Amino acid sequence: MKNSIIYKWQNKLGISDWNITTERIKPEQIVYNGATEFIGVCFDQEDLCAKEATIYHDVDLYEEAIIHELVHVRYPTKSEDWVNKKTEKLLKNDG
Repeated sequence: MKNSIIYKWQNKLGISDWNITTERIKPEQIVYNGATEFIGVCFDQEDLCAKEATIYHDVDLYEEAIIHELVHVRYPTKSEDWVNKKTEKLLKNDG
């Protein structure tokens, strides 16, 4: 299911040519700074032509989190606040 959600949103966001992988990490690998879970994406913003990204997570991935991380990939220069608003808008329009 996780991969089908990733593919669905890659297509919707126009990044279907990216190789997106996921990797579950252990809670002891994270400094939470007040958060209770970690989901984040890592990709080389200096070499966007590489078109590879990994979503790291310590909880089960869910659609909103996947969309959020893929929006970061699609719009790498946008702020966290902008990405949050875009994610909400995409979820609302898809539902």
